[in-house]
Amino acid sequence: MARKPSCINQSVRQQEANVFDEHAFVDGVFNDEYVLVVGSGVILNRSQFPETNGDINQYIINEINNDRGEHNRNFTDVFRNTRRNETDPIYTLLTDGYDFDINDMSPELVQLIRTKLFRFVLTTTIDNYLETLMREVWGDELRIVSIEDSLSLKDLQTELSKCRVNKYTQPTLFYVFGRVINGRPVPRGYVETDVDAIKVIEKWMKLDNGREYIVPFLKSKRMLALGCKFDDWYFRFFWYILTRGFGCEDRNGNALTQDNLATTLSDPNLHDYLSRMEVCIHQDVWRFMTDIHRLLTSIDESNPFRAMVLDKRRQGGIFISYKSANVVYASKLFCKLANEKGLNVWFDNASLDGGSRYKEEIKDAIEHAQIFIPILSKEIETELKENGTALDTFYSDEWRWAGERINHGLEIIPVAIDGYNLRSDVHAIFESIIGCNGSHQVSGIDMNAKSQDSMMKVGYAKLIESINKHLGLAE
Repeated sequence: MARKPSCINQSVRQQEANVFDEHAFVDGVFNDEYVLVVGSGVILNRSQFPETNGDINQYIINEINNDRGEHNRNFTDVFRNTRRNETDPIYTLLTDGYDFDINDMSPELVQLIRTKLFRFVLTTTIDNYLETLMREVWGDELRIVSIEDSLSLKDLQTELSKCRVNKYTQPTLFYVFGRVINGRPVPRGYVETDVDAIKVIEKWMKLDNGREYIVPFLKSKRMLALGCKFDDWYFRFFWYILTRGFGCEDRNGNALTQDNLATTLSDPNLHDYLSRMEVCIHQDVWRFMTDIHRLLTSIDESNPFRAMVLDKRRQGGIFISYKSANVVYASKLFCKLANEKGLNVWFDNASLDGGSRYKEEIKDAIEHAQIFIPILSKEIETELKENGTALDTFYSDEWRWAGERINHGLEIIPVAIDGYNLRSDVHAIFESIIGCNGSHQVSGIDMNAKSQDSMMKVGYAKLIESINKHLGLAE
C-alpha cells in the first residue's frame, strides 16, 4: 500500500489528498518516465555550507554581500545595486576562476545523479555545478540546452522529432531559466530580475503552442522536483506550463494524472496551490533524496523493491563479441548466461533478423551495453601477431567501438578459449586496440578447456562473479 513519508506531520497528512505511491515511483523511474527538476536548494553540501543550508543562490548572494558590504536579499537586489557600466557581480563570481568542485555538492544529489536513472534533467539554477557532475557521469553524451540559447533549442527539437518525442533518451541537461556563460557578460543569459523572468516565461509560452516538441515531451513525463523555489512566481508559472499548459480544464475537468513530486516548500500557503496541481509534497528534501536513492538502488532484503532493482540492473545488457569460427562456443556461452538469473544478453545470431542493418544494430547494442565480452581464441592470437594494432576485421571493429565506451561505464571482460594466452605479449596488442594504452596487465577470464563442449567451471564462476560485481548484483 502506498504510504506517506513519516516526515510529514498529521495535520498536513489530513490536508493532503495526493499520496506518494512508492511502487509507482520506482516503476516510473525504471521505465524512464521521470524528468528530474533540480533547484538551487539542493546543490551544495550542507555540512560545508551550513550558512546557506545547501542553497547555491543564497551562497552567491552571501559572497557578493561579503565582497561589497551590501545587504542583498536576492538576485534582483544585486542587479539594482550594480552600476550601469559595471559587470554583473553574479557573472564575475561564477566565471572568474570559480572551481565547480563536485566535492562541494550535496552528496544526496550526487548519488542520485550517479545512478544514471535520470537521463533528462531540468535545472532552475544558473551555475555549472550540476553540469560538471553530469559531465562526469555521461561524458560527451551529455546534451546541454538553455532556454536562452535558440540553437540548442532547435537542435533538441530536431532530435525530439526524429525520436517521435517520447522515445528520446540522450542524457540532457536543460537550463530552465538560462545560465552563466563564460565570456558573455552581456547580454545576460540567465534570469536575474522580474523582467528577465517575464522574457523567459514568454519563451516557454511559445514552446507550449502545440507545434513545438519540447513541452509536449516534458508533459509526457512525470516530474520529480528537488530543492525548487515554488514561492517564486515564475517557477510556479513554469510548473503550470509543464503540468497543465494553457487552456486546460481545472482539477475537476481534464486534469492530468501525472504523479508530480515536489520538495522544500518555504511558504505553507503553497500546499493548497500544489495540491490543486496534483503534486505530492515532501517537506524534508534531504531525507527524501536518501530514501528514494535506497528504493532505487538497494538490493538489501529490507528494500521492498529489491526484485525490481535487480531486474533493472540486469537490463543493461551483456554483449558477446566473437570470430565466426568461434560461433559454437559463443552460442553456448550466450545460452548459459541468458539462463543465469535472467541476465539480458545480446548475441547477434539471436538478436538480429534477416533485414537488420548489421553494423548500425551492433554498434547501437554496444553503445547501450554495460558489459562487453570478447571471446579470444588461438586464431585471433595468430591474427594479432600478424597484423598488430592494424588488425581490420568486424570483431576488431567491435573492440574499437567498445573501447570508445570504456569511459562511459562499459566493463570489458575478455574470455580466453582454445589456447589463447592472457599473459602473452600478444594480449597487450588486444588491450591497445580496445583502449588500454598497450598495458601488459593480465586481464580477462581464462576458460580454456580440453574441449569446447564444456566450460571450465572455475573460469565460468569467475565470469559470473565479475558480471554481478559490475551490475551491482553481488550480495
